[in-house]
Amino acid sequence: MASLSGHFYFTGNNMKPNIYIITGAGSGIGAAISLQLATKHSVLILHTKQNKAGLAEVAKACENKGATVHCHFGDLANEQTIQAIKTTLSNLTSHLSGLICNAGFPVWRNFDELDEQGLLHSYQVIVQASFNLLTQTTPWLLKTKDITGQAGKVVAVSSFLAHKFIVGSSIVPACSVAKAALESLIKSYAGQYASQGITANIIVPGYIKKNSPDHQPLSEQSIQNILNRIPASRLGQPDEVADLCHFLLSDKAQYITGQLIHIDGGLLL
Repeated sequence: MASLSGHFYFTGNNMKPNIYIITGAGSGIGAAISLQLATKHSVLILHTKQNKAGLAEVAKACENKGATVHCHFGDLANEQTIQAIKTTLSNLTSHLSGLICNAGFPVWRNFDELDEQGLLHSYQVIVQASFNLLTQTTPWLLKTKDITGQAGKVVAVSSFLAHKFIVGSSIVPACSVAKAALESLIKSYAGQYASQGITANIIVPGYIKKNSPDHQPLSEQSIQNILNRIPASRLGQPDEVADLCHFLLSDKAQYITGQLIHIDGGLLL
């Protein structure tokens, strides 16, 4: 991947630095967001836990669109992974256009099957890691206002599992707890930093089509059972979520903060 050293700025008329951190970028929603944000005027710091092949493919596609890309691998529950991302940001620039907290994973275990460690790990990856990223990068988000006229923005990706606690025959307490806590975390952050120009919002996807190599294809009957729950009668596309994220990171969304925005085809109606 291309690399940069020192502080990085774009110059010239109508050219702004666009520097983003995107976690969970190796496939699905994170990959779609990365591609949406990739331009010749953007620098992307992309993360995945272990999908190196997927992230390499995403990075190459982003570079083909003109973006500069830096890749990070590791469990976000490990503080060293967070510090490595921060070090890359610090070596590149003094500002950050957007932080996209997308990392997460489903845990399809009910109370009889879930152990304390499984519950804790979901919390660490989804909530604790997002907290650490927020606290580590806030100075860069604030500094962006001095350079572009607007502070940086935060978008977190939650899940309908924070709002729908019985999914077919499944109960998913680990995901429900972690994603609900993430939503509260981002709302609290939005409340504190709104007066300083940082916006922070939460996207709540419904059933979105998967393309991760770890995803096990569902049977036709299982897919039909899911579609029967969705008024729109189809799965969402990662690009649709990426479009919403792109809007929330844009100048047009400057007066939107602390919001939960559902994109689920009417699933929760």
